Amino acid sequence: MLRVPGFRQLLISSLLTRTASQMWTVGLVLFALQRYHSPSVAGVSLFLLIFPGLLLSPIAGALLDRHGRKRLMTLDFTVAAVCLTVIVALSLANRLPVWGLDALLAGGSLTSTLSIAGARSFFPLILPTDLWDRGNAADSVLYGVSSIAGPGLAGALIALVGSEAALAGAAIGFVIGAIALQGVAEPAHTGEVSSRIFHEAWRGLCYVVSNRTLRWIAVGFSTLNVGWGIIVVALPVVVFHLHGNAAVVGSILALAGAAGIPAALLVGRLRSEGHEREAVSLLGGVMGLAMLTLLVPSLAPIAVGIAIAGGADAASSVPAFSLRQRRTARAWFGRAFAVSMALNFSGVPVGSALAGPVLGISSTFAILFAAALTVAGSAVIQLKVPARGAVPAEANAT
Repeated sequence: MLRVPGFRQLLISSLLTRTASQMWTVGLVLFALQRYHSPSVAGVSLFLLIFPGLLLSPIAGALLDRHGRKRLMTLDFTVAAVCLTVIVALSLANRLPVWGLDALLAGGSLTSTLSIAGARSFFPLILPTDLWDRGNAADSVLYGVSSIAGPGLAGALIALVGSEAALAGAAIGFVIGAIALQGVAEPAHTGEVSSRIFHEAWRGLCYVVSNRTLRWIAVGFSTLNVGWGIIVVALPVVVFHLHGNAAVVGSILALAGAAGIPAALLVGRLRSEGHEREAVSLLGGVMGLAMLTLLVPSLAPIAVGIAIAGGADAASSVPAFSLRQRRTARAWFGRAFAVSMALNFSGVPVGSALAGPVLGISSTFAILFAAALTVAGSAVIQLKVPARGAVPAEANAT
């Protein structure tokens, strides 16, 4: 794979920007908890960092298929770096009210799907088909490495310097990642896309909804990710209650990323074709059960449980990505992937927004609720995603 032109530079850019994104996510939750002393503010902030961009995902997909990926991904990295810089500057000047933070996060979110879907569709476009499974494994490993480096760096910087340092570090990561991306050649267009962007966005949404595989993957993963969104906010609350600090939170999340690397590599070496939904469902169930360790009043079993959940999550992404690629027409990769990924991931911001209210009931209820949703989402994938499915023709999506 490293001999494929541009693949090495794409890996470097993806690693840097995904690490920056992890630093932003984890740093934001800890920043909000420490500055505003409210799980609800932390949850709503994470919601606004993610959800507005997901709403615009059909437009982002149409733009990617129409205008290419590199320039639009660079635009998103630039917007992210600017928003982070403004947040840090206003915070250090003690001029950052909650509404100001929320406005900046929502603005920074608007372009986010351009880089998320752009990178995800870049991999199968520059790799030959027989390397898709291994390319997806490499893609998942990048998430694993960034999940180690991002939370670890964020937690350490917050503990040693302050919460603004983690956000500043994320801004630097986006800038360097954007520079690295310039060494990747833009893939040739795989089909004609009209200049009517809103029409093409609607076609992309219709394509995903009419594709039974993509539709039910979206339902299952969005349900599963509501559970994970709750856990992202619940974990620091539980750790702080057990007298841990930001560095401990970052270390636990980094451990989850570390577990994901060998898990993704192992699954990537296996031929997943024909068994994708069973693998995704099984690993999702393991993830849900591992969340229950947050009920144990001790940091060690919590760390082990989150590590197991992280490993299962990373491993499940390999067959899930391959299944989505195999049942999507190549000319629709940008539009379909943007919509599908947005629907899949929509549960995380919804879960983070719900985290404040459910944690207000009790942390035990929040953890049980999150685990139940994760297991339920896994069951949906097993029961509703068809065992076999042809790639839908373009005409069926118009």
